[in-house]
Amino acid sequence: MVKELLIERARACIGVSTYRRSATLAEAPKVFNCFRFTQWLWSSVEIQLPDHQLLYSRAVPVPFGDIDTADLVFVPRLEYSVAEDDFGHVGIATGMSTIIHATKWKNGVIEEPLSEFANRGCLGVRRIPEQYYCRP
Repeated sequence: MVKELLIERARACIGVSTYRRSATLAEAPKVFNCFRFTQWLWSSVEIQLPDHQLLYSRAVPVPFGDIDTADLVFVPRLEYSVAEDDFGHVGIATGMSTIIHATKWKNGVIEEPLSEFANRGCLGVRRIPEQYYCRP
């Protein structure tokens, strides 16, 4: 249920939200950058994500072939090379071979084939552990 709700909310932003690199969480859902988009989605289901570097290092690594709904897919920055553990862009997998992300190239939130997104050089896939889904 949580994963499906995340994707439903992500799709509701397509064609509505705009992109700004310096976007803040307070501007959501009108304005996003890629990380604020994923952070806002998860906060909408009462799960607070840490900053992007902590998220990348603490979430559960998943093999690319095992991508599931709501997994986060990380790719390098397009402008320049980065260290192996440093990413520049993140999107959320739909579980239907597509990914939704906020991008400056289209000035907003888009859904595109996962294969096109990953062709940019997939740095890793991370899964938010399901124990975070449960609320007392």
